[in-house]
Amino acid sequence: MTTTNIDYSAALDIQHYIVPLKMSDITLEDAQTAAAGGSALTSWLNAANAISGQLSVAASGSGTTFQMFVAGNTLSVTNAALATNVVTLTLSAAAGALVGEKIAVSGLTSPFAGLNGTHTITAVTTTSPFTVSYALTATNISSASVSAGSVVTGVYPLDGTGAPIQLLNVTSAPHSTETSDETVITHDQVTRGSAITVGVTDTHSFAFSGMTAHKNVDHKVMEVLRERATAERLAVKYLRVGPGGTVEKKLCYGRFASKSEEGDAGALVKYSATLNVLGTVFTILDNS
Repeated sequence: MTTTNIDYSAALDIQHYIVPLKMSDITLEDAQTAAAGGSALTSWLNAANAISGQLSVAASGSGTTFQMFVAGNTLSVTNAALATNVVTLTLSAAAGALVGEKIAVSGLTSPFAGLNGTHTITAVTTTSPFTVSYALTATNISSASVSAGSVVTGVYPLDGTGAPIQLLNVTSAPHSTETSDETVITHDQVTRGSAITVGVTDTHSFAFSGMTAHKNVDHKVMEVLRERATAERLAVKYLRVGPGGTVEKKLCYGRFASKSEEGDAGALVKYSATLNVLGTVFTILDNS
């Protein structure tokens, strides 16, 4: 006898989204209440910009320098200049990034070494010469060719503003109120200058199972979040929408406590993961 798992996305039209972020960007109120109500969902999900499909994922650095790259594209820098607090880098090919997105600049040497770091694009050209620009307050440096340096696009912001990442082909995602995770989470609130302790009196978790392509972004991101959850204090905003024909939504903040691959078949991978919730799960139900 052959058994088939239900594909939540296809069969029931239930969609799952996560937004990775640093725990330091979760406030006490966020963790306890998840969201104020339905009107707050716009800050959680923009389905039109949801990241899914076959993208590259990488992580680098630690502490304040920790970065996650999603769909990263590495390009060589051929020329650099700094004028009136604006850096302009000429690249070997089109950046493939938009104004407002982040890039990671590295490898530039004197006199341009001070231009390295993570920056927000303020201007970009899509025809030759291909350039990107960003703001940097510093002394002017005359335009000159460079022999070293690279730009990586696709830097995912870990402040909660990144595009949602859809968990694809989820076959099981039961909501449980039983978990052995710790009942007190300390959030490092750097901007407030003090730590915030969240007491979790009613613990929750989601146990995901799915079958997805090895190249798909969703399980790659979950693996990074699991590996770095403790060391880099990483969390996610989570939203489940559906089943189809309803307005049912569950949303919360959580931390990936586990992620494992259970086997593969060619280009596919079967995985399971556990998301332990920080605070409460906010639920919106269809009352019709």
